[in-house]
Amino acid sequence: MVKKIVFIKILFCIICSSLFSFTLYKAEAQPAILALRENPTDYVIVVTGGELLRGVYADGHTQYITRTLGPLGCRCLASLSVGDKRGDLINALEFASRNAPLIIVTGGLGPTDDDITRETIAEFTDISLYEHPAALDHMKRRFSSSGRDLRRNLRRQTLTPMRGGYLPNPNGTAVGLVYDTGEQVIVALPGPPRELNPMVQNELIPFLSQRFGTHSIGSSLTMRFAGIGESSIDQTIHEHMKLPDDLMICSLFELGRVDLTFMLPGDKPEDAARLKALEKELLQYIGEYMYADDGSSLEELVVRLLTERELTISIAEVGSGGVISAALSDVEDDAHHFRGGYVAADDEVMASILSIPDEFVKQSNLLSETLTKEMAKRMTQKLGTHWGLAVSEVKQPNESSSFVWLAFGSETDGFTCERVSTRGHGETMRARLVMAVLDLVRKRLSR
Repeated sequence: MVKKIVFIKILFCIICSSLFSFTLYKAEAQPAILALRENPTDYVIVVTGGELLRGVYADGHTQYITRTLGPLGCRCLASLSVGDKRGDLINALEFASRNAPLIIVTGGLGPTDDDITRETIAEFTDISLYEHPAALDHMKRRFSSSGRDLRRNLRRQTLTPMRGGYLPNPNGTAVGLVYDTGEQVIVALPGPPRELNPMVQNELIPFLSQRFGTHSIGSSLTMRFAGIGESSIDQTIHEHMKLPDDLMICSLFELGRVDLTFMLPGDKPEDAARLKALEKELLQYIGEYMYADDGSSLEELVVRLLTERELTISIAEVGSGGVISAALSDVEDDAHHFRGGYVAADDEVMASILSIPDEFVKQSNLLSETLTKEMAKRMTQKLGTHWGLAVSEVKQPNESSSFVWLAFGSETDGFTCERVSTRGHGETMRARLVMAVLDLVRKRLSR
């Protein structure tokens, strides 16, 4: 059985300079992984962002990068979190450069004044920057610009190192940067996970294989789960499964969704069959939570289910603020199975938009699901769709709990309503709500 990584975390303060966290990782003896790590590539992570030091956000970069690169024969020696000041980043780079041939810096590549990573690393390595024609072309296409009218702060993001290169970013404006001194490499990655994660998978891993000779995974299988936490999956695996010694596991958790990857060194058909057998065994216990093993997102799966059943859907959103409609709109859907929807500030406004009689609204208990069901029903009539979905305003019966009603159904099959708890605030709460709502829709459509 694969043993967990043991780590020691030390937090210390440099007076009059910077505050950063320094994480040492020590792996216990793991036969499967040690076989890949006879000559590991050592690296240090530097995570930038003042929000990290103020407790606004947690550092998810270190977890993702180490879990992704570990099975490839890369060994993380330390992770440092620093603010958005030049001196702090220089101090971190000096420490990292004394300990590893590879440094991975995240964040600070955006268009604002406090995005200092690009210029600071250039100063530290004494590698000049220049405007890369291909990066500029990407920026011009993204903003439908000729280049002359491209804002200066955006154009700054096309500056790349003279020695090293850049990593393309189809998911954003900031390309990844590679500073190569010959003896040492510093890679700078964009901060947003939706940009960093695919860049690590699609660009960084191939680069590391070419530059450092890192290993590649022979066979892998990624299962995507919603509505279940990493700890529950981990407990299920350890209680019910006997894992082979050569199996490597990594997982990524983000706002209620978990990607669990099983990996084997070999790439023969029998290795792929072993992975499928392990998947089948695991799904005996938590199969209801898995929504894909083909790389599909939850949003893509919902649209695919609508397409396969030749159904259309419309959405009335109050407590979710339009994010469910936005999530489905991002999925390519030539037949427009998602027809559209309405967003309102509260239930009464939505009732007015949907022409629900005032008397019906007044008779509805503020905490009951009656009005939300009627909203879903009216949506099918308003936009002529097979299915209607409605999310109520956030209900808060007491200080310790809050929820929304989710109504979903059709005129033919009837409308059901479920209570969905809300946790967190702002974008975090809405992201969790998108996951919960779409997962309930997935289960209903899969029946």
